[in-house]
Amino acid sequence: MFWTALFFGLVVCFAILLTAKFARERRERAAFVANLSSAERERLKGFERVKGDWREFRVLIASVKA
Repeated sequence: MFWTALFFGLVVCFAILLTAKFARERRERAAFVANLSSAERERLKGFERVKGDWREFRVLIASVKA
């Protein structure tokens, strides 16, 4: 009984952590996209089709603007 409860607690904790990570990722991406111009948003869509990583696009945009 103890091991079952412990296992269930660990599974619930893992599910909570995974959900928090997913929610944080969505919030970060939404904040990033909100700061882009409409042309940059279109470039992001094309970049995501090819690469699929908005974080890499963020780095590229920062290096171009600097």
